[in-house]
Amino acid sequence: MIGKKKIIGYLKHNNKKQIWRIFISETDKLLIEERDVETREVFFSCYNLSTKAKIFSNFQFEEKAWIGIEAVEKDIIIFHFYLKPDMPQHKGFFAYDLKQKKILWQNETLTYFFSDNEKIVAFQQQFEGRFYMEIDLQTGEVIRNLGEEYAQVNLLKEETQAKKSYADYLFPEVFIPLNDDPKFDCIRKAVAGFSFSGQVEYFLNGEFVFFTFHEKKDEKFTQHFYICNTTTGSFFYSDVLNKNIHQYAVDSFFLYKKFLFLIKEKQIIEIVKTDI
Repeated sequence: MIGKKKIIGYLKHNNKKQIWRIFISETDKLLIEERDVETREVFFSCYNLSTKAKIFSNFQFEEKAWIGIEAVEKDIIIFHFYLKPDMPQHKGFFAYDLKQKKILWQNETLTYFFSDNEKIVAFQQQFEGRFYMEIDLQTGEVIRNLGEEYAQVNLLKEETQAKKSYADYLFPEVFIPLNDDPKFDCIRKAVAGFSFSGQVEYFLNGEFVFFTFHEKKDEKFTQHFYICNTTTGSFFYSDVLNKNIHQYAVDSFFLYKKFLFLIKEKQIIEIVKTDI
C-alpha cells in the first residue's frame, strides 16, 4: 500500500543469498556482502545509490570463502582474511579501488584495527601484546610506527569514531509499551489488530513513525512493517518483511537520507525513496 507522492519504489537487490553486511560509502556507493549458507562462499555487489547503476554483482575474489569487508573509505574497500578457516579472528587485509576495479595492495601479516580517511591503523600480534602501525590507504606503505601502547592507540580509535557522522541515518530502537505519548497511538492501533508477539522496533522522522512488529501464527512469526502519520493517525505504507520465520527478525529496516532500506527474508534488499 503506497501513498501518492510519499513512497516511490527505487531499487531491489535479490541474488538469493543471505545478506551478511551492508555498507554505504561517503560517495553513496551501496556495498552488499552476502553468503551462500551451504557452500559458505561470499559474494559482493555494489550500486551507485545516487543513480541506481550497478557497479558489480555476485563478484568474488580468488579466495571465495574466508574473506569479508572491514570498512569502506570513500571509494576504497578494505577486505580482510581470516587467521584460520571457521575461526572469527582476522589476519591480513587488502585495499580494492572501486573506481579502477582492482586491488591496490595487500598485506598478509598485519591485522586491521581501524581506518580514518586516508590512513589505516593495523597491528602485528606479538607473543605479549600488539605492535601498532599507521598505513597509507592508497599505497599500503607504513607511514609511522605507533608502538605497543594500547591505551594511546585505543584513544586514537575513539577520537576517529567520534568524528564519523551518522546524521544521514535513522536506525530503529525498541518501543516501550508504557510510553503513553499520543504520537505512538498508531503503533498501539496496528499491533492491536494482530496476535502480537515480542517487541516493536521503531524510529521517528518528523511527524512520521516507522515501525515493525511480529504476528504469531502456529508457532511461527510474520514481521509487519508500517509507516504512520502521528498527527492524523493514518497509515500510508505497509509491507511484510518476513513470513513463516521461527524467530524474531531484528534490524530489518533503516533510513539513509531519503532512502528507506527494507531487508526481507534475509535475502532481499528493497529500497524505496521517500519525500517525508
